[in-house]
Amino acid sequence: MLSVAALGAVTALACIAGAVAATSKTVVLSDPRDDVSGALDLQRGSLGLGADGRLRAVITLVGKIDPKVMLAGSGPPGSVCLRIWTAAGADPQATPPDRLVCVTARGDDELRASVLEQDDPGLPRRVGAASVRVNESARSFVVRIAQSSLGRPESIRFAIESTRPGCERVSCIDTMPDKGAVRRLRIRD
Repeated sequence: MLSVAALGAVTALACIAGAVAATSKTVVLSDPRDDVSGALDLQRGSLGLGADGRLRAVITLVGKIDPKVMLAGSGPPGSVCLRIWTAAGADPQATPPDRLVCVTARGDDELRASVLEQDDPGLPRRVGAASVRVNESARSFVVRIAQSSLGRPESIRFAIESTRPGCERVSCIDTMPDKGAVRRLRIRD
């Protein structure tokens, strides 16, 4: 009797895990090679729900990732950011994202990732950490983001951008998808 109950519990947990995994499909983006100059030329990106419940982004650059290249002698540092709209009614064409998940260099050989909130004019404020690592090819960032740092929305809209270090002009930004487009990721039903 006990083993039948245990089998039933295991089956129920497997069904729940399958349902959670089925609610979110990974969204994949691509970007043309050499559409911007510099070391932070985006090539591919994906965002989905990881097995641990966190969002998992993989962002691939044309060249190898070197934290040193992201440092700026003057001006802003280089960065690679997920621009995220969490509000269901937000218009990405008319409003800035309310969350940014950005990867920057902490030093010559170390990266850091932060979740930032942008709800007022001015600089965004840090609301959480995200983990970042470089994969074996040394061309991709793998970033993991806790859903709680985004407010646990049912779905989000997002885009990816990289900004060349030391440059404040729009021409220094590579976006994916191009032309201000965004993609939607459904996190739960």
